[in-house]
Amino acid sequence: MVLVQALSYTALAVVAALVGGLIAVYRPPGDQMESNVQHFAAGVVFAAVAAELLPEVHGRSPQIVVLGFAVGVATMLGIHRLSKTIEKRDVGGQFAGAAGLLITVGIDMLIDGVLIGVTFLDNPDTGVIIAVALAIEVLFLGVAGVVVLPDEMGTLRKLAVPAGFGLLLATGVTGGVLTLDGVTGAPIALILAFGSAALLYLVTEELLVKASKVPETPVSTTLFFVGFLTIFLLDMLH
Repeated sequence: MVLVQALSYTALAVVAALVGGLIAVYRPPGDQMESNVQHFAAGVVFAAVAAELLPEVHGRSPQIVVLGFAVGVATMLGIHRLSKTIEKRDVGGQFAGAAGLLITVGIDMLIDGVLIGVTFLDNPDTGVIIAVALAIEVLFLGVAGVVVLPDEMGTLRKLAVPAGFGLLLATGVTGGVLTLDGVTGAPIALILAFGSAALLYLVTEELLVKASKVPETPVSTTLFFVGFLTIFLLDMLH
């Protein structure tokens, strides 16, 4: 069953989120280490898009691809705007400083989950690569989600945040598979194009932008290409 297969690989990302949360609680990374991880994650996600998603949409209707990309970019820009608005209005009481990030990541988890589900429906081999790539992304997001929480929060409450990320991801996978099972053609092409744009936005406007707040080093730059090559080789050998 596709849903079982998709959820089994999504479990990697759920575990990665919790591992990221544990790292943030017990051994928060310094700025340079965080930048290194962001570079590696960016390379991984970029390779997954280049090697898996873009070839899948290449032969589809150009109109559908353009529409999917446009909606994907507009959605990500809208999520970014929502995050800034929440931060500006000081929403969330004691979580005000974290609310924008947590809501943004939560929406992103749902979108990523749907994308994993659709890729498993369209091509299970592609689904595996996307699930592995997003697991590495979610590891970083698990760290980021806990780091922004108030220091006085208990450990279990902090770990509930990455656990929630994992639950949202699994919910997206389940919803995507159950809703779109048996669907072919334009709707699948639209979602794959949408997902490609969303992940490229994540790489260029989120991971690399945040990573650039720390001066570039040969190590961080190299890790981007190591991440890219890791997924590219995994795709070749799979």
